Amino acid sequence: MRVCAVDSSTPLGSVALYEGDRLVGSSTEGVSNAHGESLLPMIERAFAEVGWAPRDVARWVVGIGPGSFTGVRIAVATVRGVVLATGAELAAVTSLHAMAHLAPSSLASGALVVPVLDALRGEVFVQGFVGGAGPIGEPAVVAASAVDGWLSSLPDDTRARPVHVVGAASWGVALGALGARDVCRPQGWESVVPHATGVAAAARAWAATVDPDALEPAYVRAPSITLPKQPEGR
Repeated sequence: MRVCAVDSSTPLGSVALYEGDRLVGSSTEGVSNAHGESLLPMIERAFAEVGWAPRDVARWVVGIGPGSFTGVRIAVATVRGVVLATGAELAAVTSLHAMAHLAPSSLASGALVVPVLDALRGEVFVQGFVGGAGPIGEPAVVAASAVDGWLSSLPDDTRARPVHVVGAASWGVALGALGARDVCRPQGWESVVPHATGVAAAARAWAATVDPDALEPAYVRAPSITLPKQPEGR
């Protein structure tokens, strides 16, 4: 099966093309906030390199956030449009699920994997994962200083596991009681932020196909433009 995975939930936009489980082409581009202009050309470049056309893809997989409100919306709208035009299958995973699947050694060990993604305003997006069992609950947004408290709210059967915190934003969270436990740290772009290769891996392991009309972004919270402004000096 030919698969195209797409993610633009952060300033790093990425596309990954698979023939079965084999990566055959990819395109990655860091942009400030211009995925609307860059995503389709990036998809076209990846397709041109391998000689594919959109109609050759049997399944599209998209990262639905959380992350940049604009970036997530663009990826979801783009992939939904292509799927409606071509009749391909559609699958979707959270950006945090994609990050978890870029830490395969942690997943294999049965650790509690906690991807951490910057949510701005001193907050982070988090979600828990254990091996092949998939996500523990829904993505959440918490203060970077309150990750310990969020971890303590997870089910009891996760508390005896090593905790592997992954992602660039993991450097800014307060680990507190986790200091004596095993903590993974980012090694490169793919483990720092969501990437299309992780989107594809997570979908292979977990995601079922969805109806394009039912596809919704996972914003987790309202976009920043709708949030109250902070008082001056804060």
